[in-house]
Amino acid sequence: MSLNAIPHQEQYRSTAASNHGSQLLWTVVVATLEFSVIAACAFLAFLAYSAAIYGVLFFKIDYALASIGLAALYFVFCFVDNQYDLLGPEWNRHGCSRGCAALGLSFVMLLAAGYLTDNLDDYSRGTFLAQLLATLLGQVTTRATLWVVIDRVRRHGQWRCGNLVVLAMPGAPGAASIRAGLAARHERILRWFELPSMRSRTSGSASLEVQLSAIRNECRSLPIDAVLIVFGSDSMQIVTNTVEALSELPVRIQLLPVGLTALMRSSRVGSYGDLRVLELFCGPCCQRDRFLKRAFDIVAAAALLMILWPFLLMVAILIKLDSAGPVLFKQMRLGFNNEPIPVLKFRSMSCLEDAREGFSQAVRNDPRVTRVGRVLRRTNIDELPQLLNVLRGEMSLVGPRPHAIAHNHMYADQITRMFRRHNVRPGITGWAQVNGLRGETDTFEKMQKRIEHDLYYVDNWSFFFDLKILVKTVVSKRARLNAY
Repeated sequence: MSLNAIPHQEQYRSTAASNHGSQLLWTVVVATLEFSVIAACAFLAFLAYSAAIYGVLFFKIDYALASIGLAALYFVFCFVDNQYDLLGPEWNRHGCSRGCAALGLSFVMLLAAGYLTDNLDDYSRGTFLAQLLATLLGQVTTRATLWVVIDRVRRHGQWRCGNLVVLAMPGAPGAASIRAGLAARHERILRWFELPSMRSRTSGSASLEVQLSAIRNECRSLPIDAVLIVFGSDSMQIVTNTVEALSELPVRIQLLPVGLTALMRSSRVGSYGDLRVLELFCGPCCQRDRFLKRAFDIVAAAALLMILWPFLLMVAILIKLDSAGPVLFKQMRLGFNNEPIPVLKFRSMSCLEDAREGFSQAVRNDPRVTRVGRVLRRTNIDELPQLLNVLRGEMSLVGPRPHAIAHNHMYADQITRMFRRHNVRPGITGWAQVNGLRGETDTFEKMQKRIEHDLYYVDNWSFFFDLKILVKTVVSKRARLNAY
């Protein structure tokens, strides 16, 4: 058993107190700012609505108190949901979605209280909508800004993630890289134990028990927050014994299977009956997520088709006038679970080709592209018929762009886990496209970069991530790079 050098214990306690004090200060700052923004947005929305509709500013103390009550409810829900744990996943990975849910629940509770006390007579629907939109915008903007600030504070080491004791099991691969990664994140490791392999089963078990007893006794005297156990696939029995021995400590016991560190970045704890399991490569896999994504696809695609049909009809006429051939171009591509789907596009070339025979991508100044087609491709208008694919359930508004079948076969053996991008429905737009990775993929590096972005989307999917991609598709210049 080996361990790292041990500075004076009082130094640890002083540093730990400083770190906790700094984190507490920032937590108070974050909560206070969000409380103030919600209350101010709610009351200013009432003033703006009254000025716009009635031409005069009404100052009512009831609305001021209601705005403060709304902010207080929001704070309570965020606190109960552990959203102000600035080191936890509720703040880091799900901050916007959980914050919006807390705000919506706050409005529901405020309206319920007003209904029960019969105080909703003067509360108009217009005021409610104005306050809802204003507070939602304020909450999302504030939390996004604070997330950037807090992340920068953490990276500069103004506070750390707590004091750790790390146990490296026998044969744990890559333990040195794990240690370097923890140091880069400003983790404070008070002890690093490396347990030797147990050669004899009988004497080894006795030796392990003695070592674990010594480690447990030493941990009791240290100001630690968690014990991290780093292990490989061949040391599960030792891990079980270690967890049982250290379970008597009043700290968190954390397990890190070294061989799965890259895969666990997109993991979450799920359940199978009464069992708790670790879920990998989830995407929108739970019933709520699938329903939310599909419902948004149907509503948005149907609304866009009803709004844009005159424009789509005009585009169809221009295509017919510009060159001979059909208005729509249908190409078989791989969709969800590698199922072939017919993807629709406005025809932008003078020749039609089957993706399975003689496939070649469009290149810059491609002579096959028609005059109208060049405009359609640069503006992404040629993709709009895929709204029909969305309504039919073959595609989504947001997802990895479907590649031609020949293109998939070309890179299938060169890029590992390439087909994992088909774990979700393909999209009209995607994370790779809004980052400038669209158009011709004439090199292995270009395709690999696109696949990396697609897999990032699959592993980090959220409803608000979809909304972000849709907004960037419209406003970002990078979304139109390499469009020809």
